[in-house]
Amino acid sequence: MQEEDNIIIDIPNPKPPKDFMKPITHIAMILATVFIGAILILGSVYRLSTGTVAVITRFGAITGVNEQAGIHFKVPFIDKVQKVDVQSIHKMEYGYRTAQPGTPLQDPTYADENAEEQVIIEAKSNNASIILLNLIVRYQVNDPINYLYEVDDIEGTMRLALEDVIRNTLPSFSINEALQNKELIDEAILPKFQRKLDKYNTGIKIVQVTTQNVSLLPAVEETRQKVEESNQYKQGREEEAQKYANTVLPTAKAEATKLYEDAKGYSAEVIANANADVAEFEALYSQYVKNPEIVKEKYYLDAMQEILKNNKLVIDQTQDNNLLKFYNIPTEGGEGQ
Repeated sequence: MQEEDNIIIDIPNPKPPKDFMKPITHIAMILATVFIGAILILGSVYRLSTGTVAVITRFGAITGVNEQAGIHFKVPFIDKVQKVDVQSIHKMEYGYRTAQPGTPLQDPTYADENAEEQVIIEAKSNNASIILLNLIVRYQVNDPINYLYEVDDIEGTMRLALEDVIRNTLPSFSINEALQNKELIDEAILPKFQRKLDKYNTGIKIVQVTTQNVSLLPAVEETRQKVEESNQYKQGREEEAQKYANTVLPTAKAEATKLYEDAKGYSAEVIANANADVAEFEALYSQYVKNPEIVKEKYYLDAMQEILKNNKLVIDQTQDNNLLKFYNIPTEGGEGQ
């Protein structure tokens, strides 16, 4: 019984036939070849759309810039292609940020950036103040190599450069210029901002600077309103005074001219009468020198005619003397002279 218990039965494992393994290996090699080929093909081809350029580097060194739209080839795993959009215009906000873009059913919402928007203005005088400035910068890439490799943080650099330009430019403006003529701010900022970006080799071209809003702090705005009201009151009073002057002065000048002309006429009349009297006197005097009695008699008769013409007189000659007595008889309704 012990010998039967130690009997070992060895059943060999069946081996697959050699013809069955060959197709599997062949298929695996084909799949591997296709996969590697696909990787090589995809890695050696890239596509550029209109307005996009490709900066090509090989082992970290720039080998060229491709600006032609279409399908292009490169060395797979060796050449690296970085695409840069040089056609689109980008926007950077200063003094505020768009918190929620607008939709057809909802207006956009904005958030103020107080650290940016408060700018000192009119600092060269003793009337320096603070304004709140919001503006938009529109730009595009004009040098893809500098854009990719010269500056690490393009937008951060642009913001620092813009803030430096604004805070060195705005103090030369007056409050009225900033509030009433925003184009002056845009024209002053754009060239200075561009020169600073060129100095940093950012590869950025500024297309437009547009000031969106310029306002005053509430306390300053209240004071300015009071000053404006005072100026308007003053201007109104000046206009009233000018209107009154325009009405009164022509009349006064006309009256003065009339008085002057009347005075000239009266002067000429008096002088003419005086000259006539002088001539008459001289003529009479010459006759008086020749015949004094006749002249006296003439004057006496002329005087009597005037007296008798204007009065009702009674001559009393009852007394025997040389003195004639005249009695003035009052006229009806009046007294005698």
